[in-house]
Amino acid sequence: MGLRLQNRAWLPILQRYQGLVGLVLLLIVAVFVSPKASGSGTLFGSVFFSMGNLGNVMAQLAVPGLMALGATFVILTGGIDLSAGSLLGLLNCVTAMWLSKGVSGPATIAYVLLIGTVVGAILGFLIGVTKLQPFVVTLAGMVSLRGIAYVYTHSANVSGISNALDWITHPVLGVPISGWILVLFTLVGATLLKQTVFGRRTYAVGGNAEASHYAGVPVSRVRIGAYAINGFCIGLAALLFTARVRNGQPSAGLGYELDAITAAVIGGTSLLGGFGNVWGTFIGALFIVCLNVLLILKGVDYYIGQGWKGVIILVAVYLQNLGRRS
Repeated sequence: MGLRLQNRAWLPILQRYQGLVGLVLLLIVAVFVSPKASGSGTLFGSVFFSMGNLGNVMAQLAVPGLMALGATFVILTGGIDLSAGSLLGLLNCVTAMWLSKGVSGPATIAYVLLIGTVVGAILGFLIGVTKLQPFVVTLAGMVSLRGIAYVYTHSANVSGISNALDWITHPVLGVPISGWILVLFTLVGATLLKQTVFGRRTYAVGGNAEASHYAGVPVSRVRIGAYAINGFCIGLAALLFTARVRNGQPSAGLGYELDAITAAVIGGTSLLGGFGNVWGTFIGALFIVCLNVLLILKGVDYYIGQGWKGVIILVAVYLQNLGRRS
């Protein structure tokens, strides 16, 4: 028995760094399977490791990375958010609609972030105060918010937006400003979780909500706060998404909530709550984007890629379970 536990002593370490291990393995695979390129500005003679593609990866990382950042706060409390993709779609339409009517960039940014935060707080209230299950509440939110997006736009895309958010796509040191925004807010999220009372309470609620309640932790307020932060991150992601696609789409964000959850799980966040960190989630989101780009370069069917994501989630959760048992 002792030998078995000793042999599994590495599992908690793997659980903590599984996203980084997975990313390194994926990059090694990419060296061998990526289409070849010639000329300067490439590493290993690979299209995947060209400067242009690496900039593309960072541009694509910002939106799923921010959504995964918000999802991490929710999952750490033992919750889940299935409405994230629908909220992104609605806020994308709101952003495009305001910009198409000539509203200034700062006013649009403030309005969209406010809506995202309020919607998140409402979901958190329904979960934390009324004790409804997160799955049920956010599933209802997913359907309702998507419907509102279609009604708001009359089931049509919104075009003709101003260039008020174009600065978000401009590169700085080879990385789009959207990528730097993701890094900045990941740093803020890490500080919030590790250096504040709210962060410690977030872990406590996810670890054992009942014990936290008896210890005097305001469980409901912590959950409301976590979902409000999630809504803020989705609002920010919607702004970056709109800056990149330059229109509003009521269908935008379909399936994005699953990528956000997947990134958090790959990064080592436990779906049971109470364990994980935002830097692991950042690595998890980077893993997903790199996987998507590599599959596109290889011409792999989109739905096959989705199937691989499901397998990756199962492996990540299985490793987490082994780590807890050890």
